[in-house]
Amino acid sequence: MTRRTFLAVLLIAYIVFLLDIALFRFPTAHPTPNYIPFRSMIRDWSLGGWPFVINFVGNVVAFVPTGLLSPFIRKRPTKLWHVLVFSLSLSLLIEGGQLISGRRVPDVDDLILNTLGGFLGYLVSLRVKA
Repeated sequence: MTRRTFLAVLLIAYIVFLLDIALFRFPTAHPTPNYIPFRSMIRDWSLGGWPFVINFVGNVVAFVPTGLLSPFIRKRPTKLWHVLVFSLSLSLLIEGGQLISGRRVPDVDDLILNTLGGFLGYLVSLRVKA
C-alpha cells in the first residue's frame, strides 16, 4: 500500500468517524438551528469552560485533518482554496444532515469554525512538506 493510498484510507475513515459523531451521537432534544454568524461563538466565548472547548476548539480541531491530509493525497498541487472548498463542503454536508435529521443543532458558526480548522491543517501541511 502506498503512502498516498494509506492517507486516503485514513482520511475516509476519519470522515466516517466525523459523520458518525456529528449525525448520530449525542442527540439533542428540540434542536434550534443557528443561522446568525458568530452568535454561538460569542456566546461560548463569553461563557468559557466546556461550552467553549466543545464548540469552538472542538469544531476547529475536528477539521484540521481535512486540511492536513488532503495535500498529501492529491497528485496535483493542492491550493488553499481546494482545502477551503473541501472543508466547507464536508461541513455543509454535516450541518445539512443535522438539519434534516432533527437530532442535532445545525449552526452556521460550525461552518466557519470547521473551515478554519481545514485552513489550519493546510498551514501545517505546508510546514510538513517544507
